[in-house]
Amino acid sequence: MSTGTNKMDSSEVYSMFESIKELIIKKEKQPEKLVEATEPLKIEIDTSVINAATERFVKAAEEANKSSVVEHQHRHRIDIDIQSNWFFFSWIALFFIIGALFWTVADLRETNNQYFDNDLKYRYVKMIGQTNEDGFTRLEHQFQYSDSIKIIRKQVEKYEELVKEQAERMERVRQKNEETKKLQIEVKSLKNKK
Repeated sequence: MSTGTNKMDSSEVYSMFESIKELIIKKEKQPEKLVEATEPLKIEIDTSVINAATERFVKAAEEANKSSVVEHQHRHRIDIDIQSNWFFFSWIALFFIIGALFWTVADLRETNNQYFDNDLKYRYVKMIGQTNEDGFTRLEHQFQYSDSIKIIRKQVEKYEELVKEQAERMERVRQKNEETKKLQIEVKSLKNKK
């Protein structure tokens, strides 16, 4: 707002309001006299303090409305010179890094495929039940062709599904046998109670 030199003394404003209040009270206490139209009632009020306060208020409002953010225009300029050494070497380094990443991804993919093939070979040997050196050689030969791998995968998946169904049936039979034993025990206990 304003500086300390422009501050208004509140006691002056208060004394001004008191003087206005006293004049109003005096006017009300006086008996009504006929006042001629030519004689207007004049009350002198010192408004210099109010005018000064109003001016300070207007100045403070104008300062508050001004934009407090100062805009600065910065112009950054970056020059890329293709003939500079750092540009050339950075592109070469980038190509080497990308090439190394492609090689790494290809190597990992090959390793993962080998793990999948070995897993399928293990499951196939488990399906057969037993094998010998000649069986392993034949199995390795079959894994060189993608059609053979698909056929072996289907056989293994079908075998595993059948094994799972058989295990579920055996579990159901076991549970039924347990229920039958419990019912037989209950029947015997009921016969003994009679």
